Amino acid sequence: MTEYKITWLEPTDREHQWLRRYTSSDKHKCATTGSFCNAMFDFGEADILYTTDGYIDGVREDRKPPDVDPRWPTACSACGRPFGAEDPFQLFSRQIYVCEATGARTTLEKAPVGSCWDAWWISERRKDGPTGSAWMVGPDHRSLTVKLPGNHDWLIDSRAKNCTMPEDNEHFCWVRHGRPEDGTLHVDKNGHTCAAGAGSIAVPGFHGFLHHGVLRDC
Repeated sequence: MTEYKITWLEPTDREHQWLRRYTSSDKHKCATTGSFCNAMFDFGEADILYTTDGYIDGVREDRKPPDVDPRWPTACSACGRPFGAEDPFQLFSRQIYVCEATGARTTLEKAPVGSCWDAWWISERRKDGPTGSAWMVGPDHRSLTVKLPGNHDWLIDSRAKNCTMPEDNEHFCWVRHGRPEDGTLHVDKNGHTCAAGAGSIAVPGFHGFLHHGVLRDC
């Protein structure tokens, strides 16, 4: 049986950046991936810029280097197809998180299995609103997410695909107890819930439970 201890991630005011070139799949499909051509150059870290509403500002045209900068990728990293002048020059970024227990820093895409965080872009907009699977907000007004094997993200407070009470917005398909910060996060069916499953989570390549701060396969 494989086990992963739940560790809590806190967001920082820093972001990791990449210089990205890509070709949309509706214009051309990558010969290697079958999706879109893509390549990125690691551009380091920078402070996050926020909008007046407190959200991450997606406008960053004035922060990227000119198109003639040699650090911009010139060809798809998968198939080698050269990019054209019409293909976007994008300053791509991801917020950096820090593990409360170890001090390790990561983006959510690279977070290790067992990492847990609040999907604040969901919960922040609903701080004073209702809770339940329909709103993807838990009883503490957070939207807790756990990294699963295979780089899958489990939004615990969301609605399960096999939910048997789709008309009930306030129930939880997965009922959580405790807190990820102190290692007591526990997910089961003990509460206002539906008849979907027994509290486990199943994704391609993994099926398991989150009990008493530990994610275990079954």
